[in-house]
Amino acid sequence: MRVYISVDMEGIGGVSHPRPTDPKDVRYGASVALMVGETNGAIEGALDGGATDILVNDSHWNMYNLLPADLHPAARVLQGQKAWSMVAGAMPGPDGGPSFDVALFVGYHARAGHPTGTIAHTYSSAPVETRLAGRPTGEYGLNALVLGAWGIPVGLVAGDDALAEEVAGWLPWAERVVVKTADGTNSASSVHPSVACERVRAGAQRAVERAAASASGRDVPGGPLRTLELERPIVIEVEYARGVVADHAAILPGAERVGDRGVRFMSDDPVVAFRAFLAGIRLAGSVE
Repeated sequence: MRVYISVDMEGIGGVSHPRPTDPKDVRYGASVALMVGETNGAIEGALDGGATDILVNDSHWNMYNLLPADLHPAARVLQGQKAWSMVAGAMPGPDGGPSFDVALFVGYHARAGHPTGTIAHTYSSAPVETRLAGRPTGEYGLNALVLGAWGIPVGLVAGDDALAEEVAGWLPWAERVVVKTADGTNSASSVHPSVACERVRAGAQRAVERAAASASGRDVPGGPLRTLELERPIVIEVEYARGVVADHAAILPGAERVGDRGVRFMSDDPVVAFRAFLAGIRLAGSVE
């Protein structure tokens, strides 16, 4: 079983405010240690579930947060500035088939605009809401869309309870692991790190075991894993805080400026739609 793990920081247990997720903050090192702990929990769970190959994609901030020497030696880690961002390394192999059998999302968080989700945002601070097929969604939904196009189901999503509630509507087949309860966008009640790591480990094991059973056609407790598939055309809409930000995002060929502060991307190909979304977010980030 080939396992892909995308790890963010804002959804990690014990991380409850945006400042400690910033590398310039004095508490950032402590946040990294918590991130490493849950990443190792996911790796260990994947191994317990039968994983034979594991790639960890460091998916927070500038994407070189994890300390490789502290990670479980059974996994490879992908770090640095990546064009494909949170799904880098999961692209199809030379034969065009899926490069992984299941994806695990660790340290994820609720969507931009969520009223209580801890450190809720979508890819950056620029969007105030992101929608897929007309429904508000976050990084979990957009990333699942492109991974699904590459034939990879999402088997686990770990973060706060607000995220778990959202994911239940988008990826109901995925294991949902709650490591903290959102008190507000800048506060949360977290379980002890050791408890969080064990919850992630157990969830990862279940996800990988279910992926193996799904692939072999065996009965799967909780049902088989699925890829996220939506009707064509794929429509991604992003609402920004200011019109000028939307103007910059909409300069992308194929983008449509809508409403006061919105941009719409539409394509029959989910990978093209996702690429347009990423490019728009990066253009939006150029506005001072």
